[in-house]
Amino acid sequence: MRHYLIQILVLLLPCGIILANRQVPLRSARAAVVETNVTLVCNISGVDLTIWMFNNSNQISQGLSIFTSNQYGLEVINDGAQMALTVIIVDEEDEGLYSCRNKGDLVMEFDLTVEVPPILQLEFGDSIYSSKRKLNVTFTEEAAVQCIARGSKPLVFLRWEVDGRDAVGEVKTNHSREDERITISTLRYIPNVGDETLACITGGQQAVPSETVRANINVMYAPKCSLLISNETTNEFRLFCRCEANPPPNNYGIYVNDSLQSTEREVFISSQSPAVVFCNASNIIGVDTTDPVELGEFHVDQPLSGGIIALIVCLLILIPLMIALVIICRRREVKKHQSWVGRNRATIDACEITLPKEQKKENIEDNSDPSNIPLIDQSSKKAEPSEQNKENTEDMSAPSKVPLMDPSSQRDVPSEQDKDNFQDSTNPGEGYCRSLFHREKWKEEHGGDDDEEL
Repeated sequence: MRHYLIQILVLLLPCGIILANRQVPLRSARAAVVETNVTLVCNISGVDLTIWMFNNSNQISQGLSIFTSNQYGLEVINDGAQMALTVIIVDEEDEGLYSCRNKGDLVMEFDLTVEVPPILQLEFGDSIYSSKRKLNVTFTEEAAVQCIARGSKPLVFLRWEVDGRDAVGEVKTNHSREDERITISTLRYIPNVGDETLACITGGQQAVPSETVRANINVMYAPKCSLLISNETTNEFRLFCRCEANPPPNNYGIYVNDSLQSTEREVFISSQSPAVVFCNASNIIGVDTTDPVELGEFHVDQPLSGGIIALIVCLLILIPLMIALVIICRRREVKKHQSWVGRNRATIDACEITLPKEQKKENIEDNSDPSNIPLIDQSSKKAEPSEQNKENTEDMSAPSKVPLMDPSSQRDVPSEQDKDNFQDSTNPGEGYCRSLFHREKWKEEHGGDDDEEL
């Protein structure tokens, strides 16, 4: 028994060696778009011994010789290591199994699929969409749009996008029989204001790229209005009816106290009496009316006009400037007066001695603002009057002897008698001192140059 088994193994050994040396054929799936060229590449070890077959029954070539029509092409590449078979302008009849044999052995197989792109169209209502017009849909109302793909091979699937985003809505897809090659997808969705494009996109094919049919949509909606109120002048209100709508409103109405005031978007009314105002507008989709607004004689929401704002700004700028100017002028007057007093200090001290107290009191009382007569420095030391000053004082003590000064001549120089009495700044005459006090009073009332020397 063992002897027979050994003989059988010896007989089968050559067959095992032959099977081990044979190459396992490679098989791959290829897809090509109809009416394009497709190239299949096979590894070979000899050109003349290479055969191409179609569906294992039709021999295409032997070596570089082609036995069928001119729809094929052969080429040896990679220094004779490979042979390329090109199917020129493939059609659906070229779909099938292509095999490459070298030295009688099957080397490679290609399962070729020929794909046909679909013809896409959109239908809305009873009409087919054209790129020359827009799809008119209504806001808040459901729209039903169909996407139809005809003639595709294999059948495609369809999906929807709105403005580049996946559409939100109900999608229903119907596939026909394979021989009819029709796919229908229906989208039901509610448009939003601002939607601009609707797209149907194909998928499910390997060689045919995804295709898209795109529609520009026009979302129509009823007016949404608001009444703008502004105070253009002191006695008028400006009423403006602002509405957003698609299509734009074709009718406007502005009402004052329930009476139609205007059919335009803008109107001016008097602000001198109370009123109740509102507006409305309409288009082919609908109508909208604003809430009534009560206007009083002084509308609290009225903005300041440009002229009033400009006046307030000017006042805010000018008032501080005027205050600063007054302060500067006042400081200058005080500084000039102090300078005058400093230059005439000795004369003022002498007049304090020369002029009788009663006359000084009279001069001070005559001045409407006693604080403005800072000519006598009470803190300064009083000089003893000379004998001559005493005599002059006694001679002029009677009121009848005191010369009265004409206010219009207050700025004139002292009289000749005063000049004679005024020997120096420490011994002025009484007339001169009176002139000095009256001069200061006149300057306080009428203005004068404090820089004028005595």
